[in-house]
Amino acid sequence: MSNLKPNSSSGYVTLNALKQNPALSRLMFTTQPTSAEQMATIIEPILQAPQRCSITPLYIQAIATAETTILATNLGSPQELQVTEKAANWLIGRNATCAITVAHRSVSRCHAVIGYYPSRDFYIADVGSSNGTWVNRRRLAHLERHLLQDGDLIQLGSLCVEFFVATGDRLAPEGNEATATHH
Repeated sequence: MSNLKPNSSSGYVTLNALKQNPALSRLMFTTQPTSAEQMATIIEPILQAPQRCSITPLYIQAIATAETTILATNLGSPQELQVTEKAANWLIGRNATCAITVAHRSVSRCHAVIGYYPSRDFYIADVGSSNGTWVNRRRLAHLERHLLQDGDLIQLGSLCVEFFVATGDRLAPEGNEATATHH
């Protein structure tokens, strides 16, 4: 990674972010992008997520590229970025074994799962939580898979979080018409 030379200002922003954030650096070592542009495609949405929040400072940023599918969030601590391992689904809850651990009283030990369909669609499902899972103020039935769109508001118990999607080099509203269908 140290031999990559950015050829744009976004490349410099990306490399500075890598220097300042160990979670992003680990992500780049596991995904192994071959250029500064590929790094920027993954990192820039993560860096922009806090500024995109309009309802709550908490967010989950989903990233899907040809190289990786990950989630980045500040749910563990609003001041700290958490980047998940590359996967097809991620459990959210208070339990330390969850991919995204949330220390909030209204979140169950195993509360919900965010999954990814290869067609570049993300979904959420409640996995039997005590206090429920909502998307855009509509409560989900147990194990109901609800397709997520960029900008959706997710509520886990009483905890609200904004959900953002970046696929390839574009944000979902511009480049992913498949997410427009909800179940």
